[in-house]
Amino acid sequence: MTGSGEKRWQVSEGDGSLWHPSRRGLVMGAGGIVAAGSLAACGSGSAPAPPGGSTGAGGAPKKGGDFRLGVTGGGSKDMMDGQNIVTKPDQARLVSAFETLLEFDDNYQLQSTGLAESVEADNPKQYTIKLRSGITFQDGKPLTADDVIYSLQRIGTQANGLTGFAATATMDIKNVKKVDNLTVQLPLLTADSTVPQTLASYTFGIVPKGYSAYKGDPSTQIGTGAYKLKSFTPGQQSVSERYAGYWRDAYFDSVTITDFSDSTAQINALKGGQIDAMTDLPANQVQAVKSSGVEALISQTGGWIPICMAIDIAPFNDPKVRQAMRLIIDRQQILDQIGSGYGQVANDLYAPFDEGYDKSLPQRTQDIGQAKSLLKSAGKEGLNVDLHTTNGASGMVELASVFASQAKAAGVTINVKNDPNYYGDSYLKLAFSVDFWGTRGYLNQVQQGSLPNSPYNETHWPPSSGEGSNFQDLYKQALAETDASKRTEIEQEMQKAEYDVGGYIIPYFNSLIDGHSSKVAGLKPSKGTLNLAGFGHGFRTIWFA
Repeated sequence: MTGSGEKRWQVSEGDGSLWHPSRRGLVMGAGGIVAAGSLAACGSGSAPAPPGGSTGAGGAPKKGGDFRLGVTGGGSKDMMDGQNIVTKPDQARLVSAFETLLEFDDNYQLQSTGLAESVEADNPKQYTIKLRSGITFQDGKPLTADDVIYSLQRIGTQANGLTGFAATATMDIKNVKKVDNLTVQLPLLTADSTVPQTLASYTFGIVPKGYSAYKGDPSTQIGTGAYKLKSFTPGQQSVSERYAGYWRDAYFDSVTITDFSDSTAQINALKGGQIDAMTDLPANQVQAVKSSGVEALISQTGGWIPICMAIDIAPFNDPKVRQAMRLIIDRQQILDQIGSGYGQVANDLYAPFDEGYDKSLPQRTQDIGQAKSLLKSAGKEGLNVDLHTTNGASGMVELASVFASQAKAAGVTINVKNDPNYYGDSYLKLAFSVDFWGTRGYLNQVQQGSLPNSPYNETHWPPSSGEGSNFQDLYKQALAETDASKRTEIEQEMQKAEYDVGGYIIPYFNSLIDGHSSKVAGLKPSKGTLNLAGFGHGFRTIWFA
């Protein structure tokens, strides 16, 4: 279904369904309508709470208190940047202070509840962004079109090395235009149906004109979010205070985010009352902590913990070795042993909520005999290889260990290297590693991890020749395609190449499982990308009962 630029279609704020004529919300015509259809396919209506999932009931919201969050995965290189992250502590700190033009709800449906009153496609190669009036930054300065232009151009400048740069490839960043104080025209170099999703991505935070990342002075971290940074020691802790002029409701007086080295320390701190919530409660600890009064928030997401094989580094530059590794893994055992059944078996492809996700490809299962045959054919019998991991997200270390045990049946020795300083300057250069990703649409995920200029391309995909070498060209075609069925055909051709010769082993889609005190109210299961339902939607939709 396409629009003409004269006829307008819109995403309903309630369920993501398409309707017209328009009312206030996200308007998408022409190229943008495809994204709307994709979002609607992510699931409409309310997501049922999984077994053991917290609903966060706690009566009417009330203000007060210091919310203390414990997060693993950080280190001395923790950052505070409204448009950049590496680890989960970075994510939590970003969303406390910065907000996006559009937002995803808990069903991963695109909504116009953010800083933009509307984002409208004037034609396939231009969007108009209309800001809400009356919003201020945490220094009292009004949010204007100048800030939006600066924010988009900062992300779109490659030298800045920001997470979202790859997603700006279709945007004519240099020619973003101010129409008036609250209106921006965003021209595109080529049609791109994913622009609305991109503008809702949490790393597309809107920052004030002239902004720069944290370099020791908390007063520089000025966003439109609910909490203003007061202090920050990378690798240890940050403290933020509620901004009195915030444009929406927020309840805590302050938010303290503390780095933890492992989940055991988190659990002990939560049980002991030193923190109020923790990210990444191990699945096998859910029942144990519930018996001690701690509650678990269980969200079935499109998140995934891949084993990453760099396709241009030996021994994984041989497709036979990659195929063998994908046949060694026992996916159901991984899900049962690491996820305790919280999740669903995957098939080496990401973005399960995308309407273009190809469910027709044969489900891979463990086949040790075939894996041995492939390794022998590749001259890699008795393969001995290092697998790097860290406690960056629940299951990363355990996945490496269980896979190493499974590989012995194929005569493969995997040496697990658990590096607490993993997310430094070199992890993207490793031949064999474990990482974590959250929910995204297919093309948005490709932007982030499967193109030569992607910020987090762990597998060094696509190949320079053979099957998959046209992947980037197909990606560009998919972005520009306004016919949903044709775009799905292109996406599935891309997925087939990744399925056949790609570098990801994706054993299962994990549930995000977080722990919290019973006094924390307002939490609900979410299909979204971030822990604790987007960290309580920037810590503004949760409170102490």
